[in-house]
Amino acid sequence: MQMVTRAATTADIPIIQRIVDAYQLSFDANEKRLGEAEAHELIEGFFEPATTLLCRQGSSIDWDSFISLHPDENRERFYLDLYFLPDCTNLDDPFSLALSIARDLHPQWRLWLGVHRKDERYREMLERRGFSILRKYWLMEVELEGIESAHLPEGLHLEELDLLDYQRRHDFWRVHQDSFSGHFGFKAREFENWSELLLRNIENMKNRVWLLSSGREPVGFVECTEELLHEETAYVAGLGVRQQFQGRGYGETLLRFAIRHEFDLGRKKLALNVDTGNESGALRLYEKVGMKPISEWHQYENLDWAQGEKSL
Repeated sequence: MQMVTRAATTADIPIIQRIVDAYQLSFDANEKRLGEAEAHELIEGFFEPATTLLCRQGSSIDWDSFISLHPDENRERFYLDLYFLPDCTNLDDPFSLALSIARDLHPQWRLWLGVHRKDERYREMLERRGFSILRKYWLMEVELEGIESAHLPEGLHLEELDLLDYQRRHDFWRVHQDSFSGHFGFKAREFENWSELLLRNIENMKNRVWLLSSGREPVGFVECTEELLHEETAYVAGLGVRQQFQGRGYGETLLRFAIRHEFDLGRKKLALNVDTGNESGALRLYEKVGMKPISEWHQYENLDWAQGEKSL
């Protein structure tokens, strides 16, 4: 049966929320619902403009799947998000279409895609096509009431940055790039491009960033957003400590500050995503403050994805 598609726009956010929420909640009733800020990002793209399509079977009147293909020119990598209604029987056609679009754009790039751990149908289809798990990620969460706040040791200074100020953004960029330089998949991003992405997110995500300094030396940062505010949940979009200052407890100081700050704003919970293979010890820190995984996503890759369809 022929598949019908059309480009998705911001006017389709309610449709996209319906598809994404139905997909995620079918695996776990505790999954977070998709907010408008995240839906905007899925449509507009994480980096360069995304290719976004709504799909349905020819005889259906309802859209039953959503393709969001995100190019990242700096990393020469695609990120692919596909969501399906639970009763959607056709996973292969939307997936093949997404691969075809990516192949026409940049067949030499790598392609990474995320799958909910409990989505056995999607995982089985990927493995039939030669994809395998690259990394595992957890969405972690903690109830904020009763969490011990951070004591700022003598000599440390914490300040919120004015992200509209060029010099302050540049300070943040230096600390951010240094902090994540040892992380899996990291590739340095030039300041102007990095700054453009940050400014674009401020309007939707309401990013706020605090810089931790020892004397006059910046040592780390924490970045919070409002993308899960519809769930009364604060979200830590980034937490990093510069390489030479790691292992001194600065990450815990920053995280406990964020917990206290968001609790004072009336948030009930705080959430963040973590690469379970992160060698920096981040997972141990999150568990130390009482965070627990509430969902798990697997990142898949096939280095030969652009060489054509594998025999089914």
